[in-house]
Amino acid sequence: MKKKRKTIKEKIEGFAERFKDFAFKGSVIDIAIGMIIGSAITSVVESLIKDIINPPLAKLLSGIDFSHRYFVLGQNHYESLEAAQEAGEIVFTYGNFIDALISFLITSFTLFIIISWISKLSKKHKKDEQEKHENTTKKCPFCKSSIDKDAKKCPFCTSEI
Repeated sequence: MKKKRKTIKEKIEGFAERFKDFAFKGSVIDIAIGMIIGSAITSVVESLIKDIINPPLAKLLSGIDFSHRYFVLGQNHYESLEAAQEAGEIVFTYGNFIDALISFLITSFTLFIIISWISKLSKKHKKDEQEKHENTTKKCPFCKSSIDKDAKKCPFCTSEI
């Protein structure tokens, strides 16, 4: 039995259909939205660190600016990070790492607060829905199914109530 070979057009149409199914599923769109929001939060956190946290921290630590902290792997000494990099030296910019670490901690804390807040709202909403459901329903004494509180006959076991 010989299989019919697909034409290029059929292959492209099949690929386009599979891509459409993939791209427009809710989870893919949720991921894209999450990435956009994450990017926005990252730029805000970077500005928070660079413009608000680092200046007072530098003042408290006698003017230390982490972004310019480095050491050269070699014998030469340079007046600035830029001079060492221009000379082609291997430079460990540990100050950038400290800034990135502070950024990570603030971003993680911010996301923790946001997710905790959303989780709290979600639990409250579920509790409200459950209370609403409990106020409008009762349990059938025979089959224990949840039925309308005004029901005279159970729709599940057909018992008279």
